[in-house]
Amino acid sequence: MRYDIIVLGGGIIGCATAWELAQRGQRVCLIERGTIGCEASTAAAGILSAQMDLEGPGAFLELCQASRRLYPRWVDELERRSRMSVDYHVDGILSVAFTDDEVRRMDHRQRWQRRLGLKVERWSPREILHEEPNLAGKFKAGFFFPTEAQVDNVKLMEALGLACRKAGVAVLEQTEAKRLVIRRRHVAGVQTGRGTLFAPVVVNCLGSWSSLNRVPALRVPVEPAKGQMLAFTAPKRLFRHIVMSEAAYEVQRRSGVLIVGSTVEFVGFDKRVTLEGIHQILFGFRRMVSPSVFTQCAFQEAWAGFRPFSQDRLPILGETRVGGLLIASGHFRHGILLAPITAKLVADLMLRGRASHDLSSFSPSRFE
Repeated sequence: MRYDIIVLGGGIIGCATAWELAQRGQRVCLIERGTIGCEASTAAAGILSAQMDLEGPGAFLELCQASRRLYPRWVDELERRSRMSVDYHVDGILSVAFTDDEVRRMDHRQRWQRRLGLKVERWSPREILHEEPNLAGKFKAGFFFPTEAQVDNVKLMEALGLACRKAGVAVLEQTEAKRLVIRRRHVAGVQTGRGTLFAPVVVNCLGSWSSLNRVPALRVPVEPAKGQMLAFTAPKRLFRHIVMSEAAYEVQRRSGVLIVGSTVEFVGFDKRVTLEGIHQILFGFRRMVSPSVFTQCAFQEAWAGFRPFSQDRLPILGETRVGGLLIASGHFRHGILLAPITAKLVADLMLRGRASHDLSSFSPSRFE
């Protein structure tokens, strides 16, 4: 079979990219070794943080801000096309600080973000408990980011899968991409378990699996960062906002489901949920919340996923030294947030020859 573009990887970056390209009139094939969204995209918590956890100004902040601006319209279009709700809400994120050092770090973040015109509020312990009465009340300060949001990433991936198919994307699940077909330093297609598919453009959106081991020159410096997560059934509106500390975070869905996470472990592709991981999450969560929360929440499930982690913690976006081969990977904790802008930039780069943002900070060539 011949296509205009083959997208490798059916996570949120791959699906968003395939959908964007199909809407621009391209014949797209999406190859996924499992099922759509079966790895990091559905293992995440759906936090859309474009400020709270960023270390400083620069190209990455600008990328996150650009994607946040796209999100409301992107979600509206996705919900219209898929006829599904993805529970997108702008409730803000509250970051709580327990120590003087944590307060100093967040104060610094507040100052440089306010200089850039971004909204950040500092809350006293009394203000924190007024807004979130089920927290523990042992904080030095809180920092509230009112424009941060959340989405139900499981519903989001279901909607993206539907939207891709309705747009005409050939979605091949349970299909392994074994190796690239390269002719005269230009990509020509992909060898898969179902045979060879041909296209003059291939986009590598394989996340933690981005390194194509049979093509050593194209290995991508991305490794899996394992994150373990817990979910509980809880009373609705137990928490009004996403609440984060340096030790744990909680995200509550409108349904009442409470998601608590997360670890960051470099243990290869070991997806086991461990007692140590559960203990680490619960220890951090217990420090944040009042004891009554533990009596109101019933355990539902635990899982782990692999975030694609690059050496410098920045996404890898752009063209490679093999003609027609592009990479969109290494988004680490920001893949759900960055899906709209990544899809737009990759499509612009392929179809217009240039992206609307300077991608030099994210170029694959920076690792050569």
